[in-house]
Amino acid sequence: MSGDGATEQAAEYVPEKVKKAEKKLEENPYDLDAWSILIREAQNQPIDKARKTYERLVAQFPSSGRFWKLYIEAEVTILFYFFLYRNCSIHYSDIKQVRNIAN
Repeated sequence: MSGDGATEQAAEYVPEKVKKAEKKLEENPYDLDAWSILIREAQNQPIDKARKTYERLVAQFPSSGRFWKLYIEAEVTILFYFFLYRNCSIHYSDIKQVRNIAN
């Protein structure tokens, strides 16, 4: 057995409150308290991990604009940071060139 098993277990850690929320949803898929727990957890995860929760949420509540908004915001946020980083990199290099010319 290698040390990779411990790493996999750490990566797969699911908080107890999330496990309880999932169990509640098995009994009642419309339990908003349980969904609130899962939403908060998803908001603290990278979008590639959170996407499954958001997709389940909007599938369960397809006419809820509030839940669609949460999902869209999570997706757009990652795009915003990507473009912000990309644009900042371009601006930084431009500033560097201007400084070299000024000196």
